[in-house]
Amino acid sequence: MQTIAFVSDIHGNLPALQAVDQDMTTQSVNVVVNLGDALSGPLLARETAHWLMQRHSRSDGTPWLHLAGNHERQLLAAHHRLASGQTVHNPTDSDHLAAQQMDAAALAWVQALPSSTHSDLWQGAWQPALLGNDVAVCHGSPRHDTEYLLDTPEGEQVRLATPAELAERLTPHLPPHITLLACGHSHLPRMLSLPRSGAPALQLLNPGSVGLPAYDDDFPYPGSTYHRVENGSPHARYAIATRPAPQAPWTMALRCVPYDPEPMARLAERSGRPDWSHALRTGHMPRH
Repeated sequence: MQTIAFVSDIHGNLPALQAVDQDMTTQSVNVVVNLGDALSGPLLARETAHWLMQRHSRSDGTPWLHLAGNHERQLLAAHHRLASGQTVHNPTDSDHLAAQQMDAAALAWVQALPSSTHSDLWQGAWQPALLGNDVAVCHGSPRHDTEYLLDTPEGEQVRLATPAELAERLTPHLPPHITLLACGHSHLPRMLSLPRSGAPALQLLNPGSVGLPAYDDDFPYPGSTYHRVENGSPHARYAIATRPAPQAPWTMALRCVPYDPEPMARLAERSGRPDWSHALRTGHMPRH
């Protein structure tokens, strides 16, 4: 039996991560994969980094694997701006808030994380002894760490990606022997199946966000200049993929774990991010 747990988009929410870790103890997990965006935000960036740094393996021997998301890249850029004395136009920006918390050990750990767009990750050549050679991972999509894979912003909302959009975002990056691709970035838990000619259907999995159940973004997309992502509850989310033998079909579970978000919500308020505090408490973004 192979059981892989996927976590993503922790965003410095250490209590949510610890709740997920505790829940994993009931799931007979063989390996945990962190899909990135672990630290950025107004919460406990340094403490979360050190907690993850200690998770080369769990106390029960379960290995943890980590890759970088877009916010790891952006956090390092923010740290460079701060260290070089450049003007910071938005001091409550999530990446700058996290960068201010970093110490040397945490920065070195972030710098060493593999980039989400490295071809080994989505060709089944990363950690095959632990994952198998038919499991691919990325943060956003294989071609960019800020591209949504399973979702498409449209107006102020985010809708499920169409099969044509999925194929366009994956071609020609994903080889036909890949049976499972896990991604993050959108914070929305999803499990999709993409039919392929001459190969088994590709299973696509997004575990959702461990630490931030809602956000908004003004990054421009073809059908949207501003959108909101909302899960509708404060739960910490992760996913488990299981199969009884190599090459057997995958069974997926999207798990929602309760924890007390109030201390993190109050911390976000003290850091000048009331939007985060509302999201953490409710799973929705505030309406102004």
